[in-house]
Amino acid sequence: MESIKISDVQEGMRNIVVEGHIWNHEVTALKGGRYVVTYALTDNTDTILLKTFIDKLEDDKISVGDSVRIKGSIRYDNFVKEIVLFIDSFLHIEKVVRKDDAQEKRIELHAHTKMSALDGLTEIEELVARAAEWGHTAIAITDHGCVQAFPIAYAASKKYNIKIIYGVEGYLIEDDKKEKPYHIILLARNLTGLKNLYRLISSSYLDYFYRHSKMPRALIEKYREGLLIGTACEAGELYKAILRGADEKELETIISFYDYLEIQPLGNNNFLIRNGIVESTEKLEEINKLIVKLGKQYNKPVVATGDVHFLEPYHDIFRAIIQTGQGYQDAEKVPLYFRTTMEMMDEFTYLGNKDARWVVIECPQQISELIENIQPVPDGFYPPKIDSAEEEIIALTWEKAHEIYGEKLPAIVEQRINRELNAITKHGFSVLYLIAHKLVKKSNEDGYLVGSRGSVGSSIVAYFTGITEVNAFKAHYVCPECKYSDFSDFPGIGCGADLEDSNCPVCGTPMHKYGFDIPFETFLGFEGDKVPDIDLNFSGDYQPRAHHYVEELFGSENVFRAGTISTVAEKTAFGFVKKYAEVNQLDIKNSEMARLVCLAISIRMPLFATGSKPPVSTTRNGIS
Repeated sequence: MESIKISDVQEGMRNIVVEGHIWNHEVTALKGGRYVVTYALTDNTDTILLKTFIDKLEDDKISVGDSVRIKGSIRYDNFVKEIVLFIDSFLHIEKVVRKDDAQEKRIELHAHTKMSALDGLTEIEELVARAAEWGHTAIAITDHGCVQAFPIAYAASKKYNIKIIYGVEGYLIEDDKKEKPYHIILLARNLTGLKNLYRLISSSYLDYFYRHSKMPRALIEKYREGLLIGTACEAGELYKAILRGADEKELETIISFYDYLEIQPLGNNNFLIRNGIVESTEKLEEINKLIVKLGKQYNKPVVATGDVHFLEPYHDIFRAIIQTGQGYQDAEKVPLYFRTTMEMMDEFTYLGNKDARWVVIECPQQISELIENIQPVPDGFYPPKIDSAEEEIIALTWEKAHEIYGEKLPAIVEQRINRELNAITKHGFSVLYLIAHKLVKKSNEDGYLVGSRGSVGSSIVAYFTGITEVNAFKAHYVCPECKYSDFSDFPGIGCGADLEDSNCPVCGTPMHKYGFDIPFETFLGFEGDKVPDIDLNFSGDYQPRAHHYVEELFGSENVFRAGTISTVAEKTAFGFVKKYAEVNQLDIKNSEMARLVCLAISIRMPLFATGSKPPVSTTRNGIS
């Protein structure tokens, strides 16, 4: 019996068959000891809830992630308020996956991850893993104006043994940052190119940001050593010139700036037909044919790229939902999925087999061969420099220790200080402690308390230098007058606050109670070589002043606010899906709504400060 699409299922159907994969699973106990099991099944056209009744939990043979073929009947369920398929029988089936069976593989040179804010949907490691699984020798990461994906992509390249081509899709202008930009692809050939890529991206945000982070042509020319520059998509300079009917001389001038030209599947640009910019599919074909001709005429490689924004063809709805939620009036499902070699070859049959092979396989391989295997972030530790940091931290620590515990320190205190300071100075962490000390001290002097979070409370040096108020020693007493101390074992006492009040046996002064019994290993590891992660919570009112103080310490040209990564909140995701349904006049079932919301929640957003350059040092350097 043939299966039907879930989107075609209607109330009252009997003995129907559907197929798909299970994405949710709930078990509810009933009176009398039986259970009702509800599964959410999708075939990526819709979701249908499945129900069955079992006597024992072990009779539940279907799990989340399973691909199944289900036979049953459709009834409206008053409990869930939608139609449900009640299971008569089921069969586990093999999950259908796309494979790249071509003998010669393509290389994708234009791919976006979730770091392309509210646009790309692809998990970085999944994209790299898929390319490796298909036997591709390399894949480019070209997110919109950012490089946050690079470290994860590099780790994935080692795991799956595939070369990463590090790049960016930038926004090209002339001198005026307010002008409408062209899209442009920059790929790093080597470490020089990578450094120049970072320079260009930094400048695009700090000096030329206006709605987008923009790159002036002159600046690209200045730093183009080690870079390969491509014409990008229909928003690129070459494609736009062709659309407006530029003459051959102008096209030659434009092409001279680029190292390679780019074409994409017709489906990527169908919106040009819908918007009346071009009249037909044949016209889109003519444009791609012209770009291929120009590439040969001016001896420039022409590469076919997918402008990848998601992995699978059926993921197009999620990008459309995200764009609709952002207010795009013309958001539609665009096939920006990661294509196999033969899928890409099929897209360009109108070029003829020879030229299709040239743009899909040969030219991308040629580009890849020009690019070295490079590491985007070097190994090692690169903290800021303060020449006196080590001496200051040592002096501050001993001074405060003597102030609390007296001229002759208890052995337990002296030993702990020596152990921590040896680790901190040996591994170059003093500067991180000193920065934190100065920030907390300045905030306190200005009348604002600072909270420290996390494992930094296990460092007694952090306590003595004023970074944290947590005393990491075990519970103990200290006399504030004569400095008598008692580090005896106090059974059942986990921290000093739980000690009974007691007077000093030497001078009779009420003693202070300290200690939380936290080992130093909690913070810097067993060898004391773990980079300190010092989390400081400043008052919201004081944060701008703290940022400005870091500029005073290091110079405004050397400190920047770190980008942050967030996700779409559940409420926002629900709003996106609901708006998509309203705009497209769709009646989406609650179960399908829940699936779309769950996937929308996973979309990540790189967030950037615009305008001035408020500084925050990064967690890579130990303070956030």
